[in-house]
Amino acid sequence: MDIKIPHSLLTQFLETKASPETIAHDLSLCGPTVDQLHHRKSDDLYDLEIITNRIDSASAFGVAREAAAILPEFGHKAKLLNNPYQNQLTDLGQLPSNQPIKLQILDSSLIPRFTAITLSNVEIKPSPKQTQDWLELSGQRPLNNVIDVTNELTLKYGQPVHVFDLDKITNQTMVLRESKKGEKILTLDGRTHILKGGDIVIEDGAKNLIDLCGIIGGGLSNVDDHTKNILLFVQIYEPKHIRRTSLYTQERTLAAQIFEKSPDPELVLPILIEGVRLLTLRANAKISSNLLDIYQKPKASKPIILDFNWLNRFIGIDLKAQKINSILNQLGFTTKLINQDKISVSTPSWRKNDINTKEDLAEEITRIYGYFRLPSILPANIIPNTQTDPLLKNEYQARSYLSNLGFTEIYNLSLVSQELFASTNLELDPKLVLNNPLSSEYQYLRTSLIPSLLTNLANNRGKTEPPLKIFELSHTYHSNNKTLPNETSTLTLATYGLDFLESKGHLEALAKHLHFDLHFNPLTSPSKPFIQNQSAKIYSDKTLLGIIGVIDPVTTTNFSLQETTIIIDLDFNKLNLKIDPIHHFTPVPRFASIFEDITISSTKPVGNLLSNLQQAHPFIINVSYLSSHQHNHTFHLEFNDPKGNLTQDQVNKIKTTIKG
Repeated sequence: MDIKIPHSLLTQFLETKASPETIAHDLSLCGPTVDQLHHRKSDDLYDLEIITNRIDSASAFGVAREAAAILPEFGHKAKLLNNPYQNQLTDLGQLPSNQPIKLQILDSSLIPRFTAITLSNVEIKPSPKQTQDWLELSGQRPLNNVIDVTNELTLKYGQPVHVFDLDKITNQTMVLRESKKGEKILTLDGRTHILKGGDIVIEDGAKNLIDLCGIIGGGLSNVDDHTKNILLFVQIYEPKHIRRTSLYTQERTLAAQIFEKSPDPELVLPILIEGVRLLTLRANAKISSNLLDIYQKPKASKPIILDFNWLNRFIGIDLKAQKINSILNQLGFTTKLINQDKISVSTPSWRKNDINTKEDLAEEITRIYGYFRLPSILPANIIPNTQTDPLLKNEYQARSYLSNLGFTEIYNLSLVSQELFASTNLELDPKLVLNNPLSSEYQYLRTSLIPSLLTNLANNRGKTEPPLKIFELSHTYHSNNKTLPNETSTLTLATYGLDFLESKGHLEALAKHLHFDLHFNPLTSPSKPFIQNQSAKIYSDKTLLGIIGVIDPVTTTNFSLQETTIIIDLDFNKLNLKIDPIHHFTPVPRFASIFEDITISSTKPVGNLLSNLQQAHPFIINVSYLSSHQHNHTFHLEFNDPKGNLTQDQVNKIKTTIKG
């Protein structure tokens, strides 16, 4: 997540004499990364990168809090100013007794905390120049003093704030619920969204959708030049709903990026109090209702016991107890001494999501102290030998050998469309559909590599002369009763413009190279998208590895493939178990071999004839298939006697015993 913070805004919360260059340098070493420091005529601007689990630092105050802890480690005095957590409800004075709005929450899990208050007699006018400058430097457009307050608060504190024109909310009623599929909402940017259902929305008393919660406000409740009464509300939403809606609507607003990362619910009320203060100051607003504060389940944190001796062994240096306590206190942690070697550490509310163990505390202490200060010492222990996973090793061997055979390796996305699989007459698993796909083209996890490889052949047809030979060795996915699907290593070869025998020969060459046995059985039932009588099942011993076959004309027509297209589809997980890791050596014959061609008339499959010939006599040491015409099949045989030279008469006698 990238944000922009003006230096003049940062100094609202950070008292230091360090220059912007120094702040940028020191922050980047120990905290949020400053990608670039821009020097403007009126101000300096920090371009910051905020990592996913540190949403607490995605604001001027959050960055100042980090800087106040980091700068002293480099010898620069720094002090945190204007801490919003010090705001108190009493700051609002005596409040009216009436409720701000009639609120109904249909599912409390959607909104961990919701606060709201109304203000009357607001005066709409431009914001102060400094506020406008801050917003413009941060990439936002100033609109008016009321709306700009909400954007300024988000920029300052990392807590999105919303304001509605109270008079535009029918019956001053709000119902917070999940959307229904097909509902429409007009948002502030002028877009109309057709919702998929399950989005967090607010409807008014006339059942009009007035807010796409956590993403962007609705166009029916916007503040304009005629607004007099407003509803100010600050809240926290369930993050998964926000991310899903934000992605498919392509409304990647700053509010959405913050809400999807679970900001601190304890900051909600202080920011509402600050919002009331600014609106009172800049718009002459008057509080016109009591405060509504719904807090579902405050998250309690369990103290973490930190042993100084363990910490110093863990990080490899000797830090004093005073230094450890100082760093933790600067970051907002509360420490309590147990004995001279241990402390109990309480996590601040804004770090409850990512600090849960003593290792997390060690990381915080070490990064503030400075990883660059740790001594560069090689490990004293001998690194243990680790054995490569045989599957990975054999996958590498297969890739390398197929490349040597002239195949091109393909890398396709694991996400596919329903239309792609329909064009190959293959079915997708409905359990493997994504909840929030970016588009219909990337909606399902693939259960086969075949459709994508046929697409690759189609895309390359006409760009190079046949034959085309490609393969992919990657995962396919298959559902089970668990949360995540099974991942199966799958090897699929595709040839275009080669005949069946040559394609089968490539597979046999791979089997010989990887050292696993191979035989084929005819298909006894249809298997899409193969032609049944031109395809075969691939076995190793009694284990079914996959299928080799010619793709049916309907499928090839769908992909505009005009020549013979052959697919070899293998379960590489099963194949891997059949690879013999021990290579058996056959010595070179001491005596000369005799080679003979023999033609056998038989209706048996060629594979069965090969097997029979190899077992017909001990002196037959090698059999190669040559050709077939109708039911006549020709083979090339090598005869050899390891004890002496064979004669032609001996070979002729052996040949007479051979049957189909």
